[in-house]
Amino acid sequence: MTCFTTAFWATVLLSALQLSSQNNGNDQPIVGILTQEIKWSVLTKSNPELPLSTTYIASSYVKSVEASGGRVIPVFTNRSLMYYTEVVMQVNGILIPGGGADFTTDYGIGRSVDMIFKVAKIINTAGDYFPILGICLGFELLLLSSNKGVSPLTKCRCNNLNTPLNLISDMEAKSVLFQTMPNDIKDILLSEPVTANHHGWCMTRKNLTSTGLDSFWNAITINNDKDGLEFISTIEGIKYPFIGLQFHPEKNAYEWERGDPHNWDAIITARYFYDFFLNKCRKNKHKYFSKKKLKRDLIYNYQQTYVGNVTNAMFEQVYFFSDGTIKTDLEI
Repeated sequence: MTCFTTAFWATVLLSALQLSSQNNGNDQPIVGILTQEIKWSVLTKSNPELPLSTTYIASSYVKSVEASGGRVIPVFTNRSLMYYTEVVMQVNGILIPGGGADFTTDYGIGRSVDMIFKVAKIINTAGDYFPILGICLGFELLLLSSNKGVSPLTKCRCNNLNTPLNLISDMEAKSVLFQTMPNDIKDILLSEPVTANHHGWCMTRKNLTSTGLDSFWNAITINNDKDGLEFISTIEGIKYPFIGLQFHPEKNAYEWERGDPHNWDAIITARYFYDFFLNKCRKNKHKYFSKKKLKRDLIYNYQQTYVGNVTNAMFEQVYFFSDGTIKTDLEI
């Protein structure tokens, strides 16, 4: 196992170095979006019309990537390290969506994120450029992986909370998000309640410091929950092109069930975050192994299901997958 692992990582690093030596960027970015196991209540006996499935992706994430000029492949949970490494070497960035999952790196989406996180760190260190964007749950799982699988989060009350962002004063010059942000977008984000929050766990600046995660992440913006608890709403990797948003920019344009902001200021500011991420993906030079495989993997091969009319729906449309569980064949 040790020899195989060493040879495996040597191949990954060699591939990363070869990709980083290419000169041209990528004007046809492919984004991998992680599926997650179904834990929300629309898939119950009271809704037998829905397909029998094990995982899903909310369509709003796919639409947001497509609106910024990218194509999407679903990245399935509970797969092997080899699978995730092959995905990373073919796509131009990974989006970890919001949702509901256990805070663990032992199974499910948390385990998948942990493997992708480790692969992405290695190839970025080798000179490749591979961005990751985490939204809400994705924000939290990035923190979990960077803290060796131990949750650094605190309970909070942020469901159905729309807020402006509060930029930490000494971070404006350091933040990759805010360095290129147009002034009109920045002014709206910092003054109007256009960010949609739906989370019951928060990361505080105290926890970021006490866990030592402030050496890996910069806290860029902060907010307060319904009880006044201050929490971090934007993080950026200090050495890696990893970004976490505790809020949901995709909901402003595409979700209608939970009181999210839908005015024009909310739409244009939300658009900035996905445009920014896709432009980072365009810097990545990864290519799919073959056009045939790409066409087989694209999200276009799957149907969307309207779920806005079923019990306690959290989304308008969802991609359901019956991908099963495949045991890992190689551990990190």
